[in-house]
Amino acid sequence: MVLVKCGSCKKNITKKAPGLVCSRCNITVHSDPSCAKLSNKQINTLRNSPSIEWSCEECMKNVSRRSSFFTPDEEADDDDSVAGSPLNTQQIDTQKLIKDISRELKKTFREEIGNLETSIDFMSEQLSTIDQTLKKHDNKIKELENKNQNLQNINKNLELRVSILEQEVKSFQQKSLSNMVEIAGLPEPSLKDVEKVLETLASELNTNVSDIQSSKCLPSSKDRSGPILVEMKTKAAQKQWIEAGKEKCLSVGTILPDSPKEVAEQRVYIREALTKHLKTLLYNTKAKLNKIVQYIWCRDGKVLVRKGPNTKIYYVRSDNDIELLLNQLDSSKTN
Repeated sequence: MVLVKCGSCKKNITKKAPGLVCSRCNITVHSDPSCAKLSNKQINTLRNSPSIEWSCEECMKNVSRRSSFFTPDEEADDDDSVAGSPLNTQQIDTQKLIKDISRELKKTFREEIGNLETSIDFMSEQLSTIDQTLKKHDNKIKELENKNQNLQNINKNLELRVSILEQEVKSFQQKSLSNMVEIAGLPEPSLKDVEKVLETLASELNTNVSDIQSSKCLPSSKDRSGPILVEMKTKAAQKQWIEAGKEKCLSVGTILPDSPKEVAEQRVYIREALTKHLKTLLYNTKAKLNKIVQYIWCRDGKVLVRKGPNTKIYYVRSDNDIELLLNQLDSSKTN
C-alpha cells in the first residue's frame, strides 16, 4: 500500500493522523491546525459535513473574489486581528456550494417541470384524441341505430305486403273453387262409378244433374276416403245443391242401398269446396272457439263465428284472429 505524505510537514498520513485533500489541486495535508491552517472548529465542520469541499492555502490565493468577513479562532480573543484568517476562505466555499446547489436544484426543477409539462401536454393530446374517437363511435352507433330502425321499418312493411299478397293468393285460390261442391262421407268402393252416384244424389236432392260441369275424386287420407269434387255450371246451382244437402240430411244407405250396414247410416255431406288453408283455418277455429261460441261455419270462402243468436258475426282470416277472438269473447263471458 502506497503511503501518502503531508504536503506541509512531509510526514505520513495515517489512520491516527488523517488528512485533508484539496478539492482543487488534490494535495493532502494533516487535518490539524498547523498543517491545514484551519481552526479545530473548522476541521470538525469538515469532518462532520462530507458535502463541504476544502481548498488549500495556495489554491485559495488564486481565487479572484474573497470575503472580508471571517470568524476568529476558538482560542483567540475578541480583540484579535481579523486579517489573514483562513475561515474567510471556508465561508466563500460554503456560499459557493449553496449557490451551486441552488443552481442545480433550479436546473433539476426546470427539467422535472418541463418533463411534467410535456407529459401533461401528451396526456392532454391523448385525451383529446380519445374524446374525438368516442364522439366518432357515438355518431357511428347512432347512424347504425338509425339504419337498423329503417331496416326494421322496411322489414315490417315487407312482412305486411307479403301477408297481403298471401291473402290475395289464398283468396284467388278460393275463388277458383267458387262454383264447386264437395261430396264427402261416401265409402271408397262407391267412387268407381261417380256419374251413377251423382245421378242418384241429384234425384234425392230434387236437383238437376245437368247443372254439373265436371267431377273428380280427390285422394283419400289414412282413415277416410277422399271426397268427390264437383264443379257446377253456375254459382246458383252450387248454392242450390248445398242448401238441398242441408235440408235432406242424406246417408250412405240412401245413395248406395247395397252398402254394408255398418256404413249405411253414416251421413253424406254436401258442402262448399274449400282450399287446404281454409279447411285448416276452419278446423282450428272450431277446436279453439267451440266452447265459447255457438255457431262456426264457412260461407263464400270465409270462416264466420257467432257467439249466440242475433249476436255480432266475426270473420276469421288467420290464426291470429282466432287468438284475438278467444281473448275478446272469453273476457266478455267472464264479465
